[in-house]
Amino acid sequence: MLAARRAEGSGPHDRSDGHRVVLAIEGGGSRATYSSGMVLGLERLGLAGCFDAVYGASAGALAGSWLIAKQAEECCAGWWRPGLMERVTKPTRGLRGRPVVDVEYLIHTVGEKVIPVRWSDIVSSEVPLHPVATDVDTGEAVDLHDTIHDDESLKRALQASANVPLLAGLPIEIEGRRLVDAAVAEPLPFHTALDQGATHVLMLRTRRADQEAIDATRLEKALVARLGEARVPGLVHVLGRRLENRRADDEWLAKASAITGDEGVDEPPHLLEVRPPEGADTINPLETDPDTLRRGVETGCDALRALVEPALG
Repeated sequence: MLAARRAEGSGPHDRSDGHRVVLAIEGGGSRATYSSGMVLGLERLGLAGCFDAVYGASAGALAGSWLIAKQAEECCAGWWRPGLMERVTKPTRGLRGRPVVDVEYLIHTVGEKVIPVRWSDIVSSEVPLHPVATDVDTGEAVDLHDTIHDDESLKRALQASANVPLLAGLPIEIEGRRLVDAAVAEPLPFHTALDQGATHVLMLRTRRADQEAIDATRLEKALVARLGEARVPGLVHVLGRRLENRRADDEWLAKASAITGDEGVDEPPHLLEVRPPEGADTINPLETDPDTLRRGVETGCDALRALVEPALG
């Protein structure tokens, strides 16, 4: 289907196949080098305009914005740009009560002055970006697409989607909702895509198939418990079932990917995941080593192309 769309050069408003094909992108801090590399692979294959929407969680939403802006090549290189990620992620800042992960600097300074992103192109694109975040009060995943009206609201939505609780600062308020990182409620944003009518989802992952889903850390649970139901009721609820939900998502995607393309499997939805290969690095979400991050991008790009390119003919 992607091959046919690429050949006909169609856009979201003039498709001939009648399907809603979307891209969903996992984040995970520096683990998102893998999904960023996969986005780069899609750009190099000329597939950026073949999706009807792009859904992203946390750093995955940022990677999706690069694809829509047709800037994946230059933006991915930022992962290993000397000194950049060491400035964005600095654990010692936490000792002084400051954000360990400075998402504001990443979006507003890096994205404006260091590696300028064409924000206006994303806002006006035919292929819409759907950054997903978590509502602190309800624990629900929130699609922020409808809050994006201009460059500044786009950047604020991206910052909210990547606003890691405890590490990136206080919740960000958008249209009356207090928001934190998408990974709390929906680290794999294919649920939101399916709820909005997706018939086909290509899910870009940042964990290998042999990596177990992980629960909230003891620190996360302790701090959320301390804040309590009165201040963060949604987080208290969602953290209690996070491991169960993540395992269920892994199982669903693995089964769906195994049958995608089988004869007789005609009814949507169709889901296909791309994961880092066996033997790929286990990248810490706070990793800043340029060589490790570059290798993650290159590995992700290779994994995407190995899966998708043969089907393009």
